[in-house]
Amino acid sequence: MTEAVRFYHEQDRAIGTHIALSWRDRVRFILPHDAAGQKTYWKIFHPGWVELPLRAIAYMPRIFGSAGCAEDDNLAFIRVAIGAEAGLSSSHVGAPGVWSKDTLLFLERETSEPLFIVKAGFGEAVGSLLCNEANWLLTMRDQASLANHIPELVIYRSEKELSFVAESPLQGRVECIFGEPHAKFLRTLQAFSHQTIRLDESKVYRTLRARLKDLRGHLSEAWSTRLDSEMQRIEQSLSDQRIPFVAAHNDFTPWNIRVDHGVARAFDWEYADYEQLPMFDPLHFILLPLALRGLPMTEIRRSVYQAQRVCQKWFGNEYCCAVQTQTLAYLMSVCTLYLWSDRGASDSHPVLSSYAKIIDSMFIKEVRV
Repeated sequence: MTEAVRFYHEQDRAIGTHIALSWRDRVRFILPHDAAGQKTYWKIFHPGWVELPLRAIAYMPRIFGSAGCAEDDNLAFIRVAIGAEAGLSSSHVGAPGVWSKDTLLFLERETSEPLFIVKAGFGEAVGSLLCNEANWLLTMRDQASLANHIPELVIYRSEKELSFVAESPLQGRVECIFGEPHAKFLRTLQAFSHQTIRLDESKVYRTLRARLKDLRGHLSEAWSTRLDSEMQRIEQSLSDQRIPFVAAHNDFTPWNIRVDHGVARAFDWEYADYEQLPMFDPLHFILLPLALRGLPMTEIRRSVYQAQRVCQKWFGNEYCCAVQTQTLAYLMSVCTLYLWSDRGASDSHPVLSSYAKIIDSMFIKEVRV
């Protein structure tokens, strides 16, 4: 067990209720000993290709040296705050960082069916993200066209240190190919929030400018030059026109979407915002998984062009105006978010490395609408 595990404490395997599974030298998953609880965990969290080795570790924890553990007082506090009887818990441990939070799954006591998903963490930054998610879930629940595509908010609490949001679980398949269910949902989200304004009037522009200001003096020369020059390109391309801006999920990835009977349902709304460019979400869905895998630059560039064609196919010319500039703005938005999260202390994340190469190789020449 490590300090990164915040809602469970180590306990002898003979009496512990849970197993702490490590992956790449860090505890990432907390599972109940109960076989039915583990089955529901895999069904809800979909850990991808690592599921088979993780199942083996969970089946033979002694052989693999997995620690036993039990719920701590913070998790007990969350149980009381929810105010509903819940059975076993499990956890997907968040990555380290200022925005680190864990995702907890509470099961129905008798059947081990999923009951609540709870995202919880400590500190002001995490509290702000979870507050944003709660507000978005409440807003969209009031929209008849969107209510069926999102979790139901159960409770949001922000204490002095601990913040958490509890919501209903979403079930369905993880589909890695951007298709009609994803496009239909995003078109609905965009129709609900569409407005036509100038770039310098938009939230995304103000956010980019604020991040660049905060990062001044904290970045390498290469990153400072790259961000400043590409921001100028975006401004030059879009400054003289009014273009469509929409609400965006801003973390629209295959693992944050469940598709059930042709209906896409999205969770993890912490980064959602208004007045974003329409291509942000579909570009993120297609490009981020590739960047995380560190694929060769030729393949990623090919995927950028494919993503642009997908956007034009599903969203039309109005929302896909200035395709190259929207793509550059998306790359800038993601890069500045990663850099801003730790004030430029590290620029070695695989997404930053991949996106920097895309920017340098595709936007050397002046961006044209």
